[in-house]
Amino acid sequence: MGQIFTKPFEVKLQKENEYLRLHVTHPKFKGRIRKRLGDRDVQDLESIAFNLKYELGKQFNGSEINKSEVEAFIDNFVAMNVKGTASIFDYKEDFLRKLSEKFNKKTKKHLSKSTLSAYRTSLKYFEEFIRKRKIPAHPSQITESVLNDFYTHIPGKHNYKVKLHTKLKGFIKYLDEARRLPVDPSYKLSKFTEEYDNQCPEDDDIALPVDAVLKLFELRKKLQTGEVQIQKFAKSDKISVGLQDHLFNMKKENLIKCLDCFLFMVSTGQYFADIRKSILYFSENDGFPTIKYRRAKNGSLCRTIPVNNDGILISEEIIKQYNIKNGNNFPIKLSLTHFDKHLGRISQLANIGFKITNKMARKTFASYLYYNKKLPMQYLQNLLGHMDVKDTMHYLRIADYDSINELKRYFK
Repeated sequence: MGQIFTKPFEVKLQKENEYLRLHVTHPKFKGRIRKRLGDRDVQDLESIAFNLKYELGKQFNGSEINKSEVEAFIDNFVAMNVKGTASIFDYKEDFLRKLSEKFNKKTKKHLSKSTLSAYRTSLKYFEEFIRKRKIPAHPSQITESVLNDFYTHIPGKHNYKVKLHTKLKGFIKYLDEARRLPVDPSYKLSKFTEEYDNQCPEDDDIALPVDAVLKLFELRKKLQTGEVQIQKFAKSDKISVGLQDHLFNMKKENLIKCLDCFLFMVSTGQYFADIRKSILYFSENDGFPTIKYRRAKNGSLCRTIPVNNDGILISEEIIKQYNIKNGNNFPIKLSLTHFDKHLGRISQLANIGFKITNKMARKTFASYLYYNKKLPMQYLQNLLGHMDVKDTMHYLRIADYDSINELKRYFK
């Protein structure tokens, strides 16, 4: 291990065989580091030496160092700032490795494989992009304009483009701030924002009206009492009757559990990914029980979610029925694909008139609390885990005329 130093580096120009070379020394390592810079004007070389001394001091002051670390830094400095021969992709694997080692103290988790995969995909597309556009892979060339054009190069819908564009900016920021490469600062100005799904909702991205939720409760009761029978499989000669019965009973149990799970999601504001990956924390204040959890998507904290039964939100009933305890969540092992398939069948049995999906539960939770319970926006923001109240307003699709009608109550 090197030692923490206080003395500055010595960076001098020494003439060797008709050329001036950089000589870098420091009391804490033996010998010197020599670096040839080519046939350059003396003033340029003196400027390079001065800048290198400054960068070495900034990089290593107060740190434990050794000679090999300093030499690697000088090589990078010369390649990037002097020769312009290095590529930003020389730092790709180191960047990805550091990401994989990153630990979120709040969520107690490392980055997910899907997040790391998104970074890799973004870098792959960017390599293709700059190769086609014949843009040098030098940090000084990665400008706002280049990043804006990269957004248009990414295939897929807007939100996907924004996601990969943001991941690439994370890499450029790493080059700029962690590696201190000569990045063009204009890259920070390239910004794209995700469109909220519910601004232009698709068929599977709406909040259920109260009457649709009541139909689900009615179906739940009929399934429990046996009033609604689930159609059995067609008989097969290839498997035994006992196995057929077992598979049917498993299908029936999964259907009932998917309905309960969906109603629990409506009651807590979770997506299916939260059910599978997040854990619940229970607390009670003056006899009023609540839960909190962190979103599987981004680790944001959703808190003060009431545990009660009010006819639509039945978290208390389901928690007792499935014995959900602190540190657990609703017990279901199905994939999202199979969960949505069961929800399609539930939609038919409940005679709702359209297919319900995983996405609808969280929006139903938000819309019911805001429009039916009249929960103030700032409190709903806490329950949904939004960083900005504007996100919550977008989430609810609050139009200008809705805001005007509400404001009239206060300015009459």
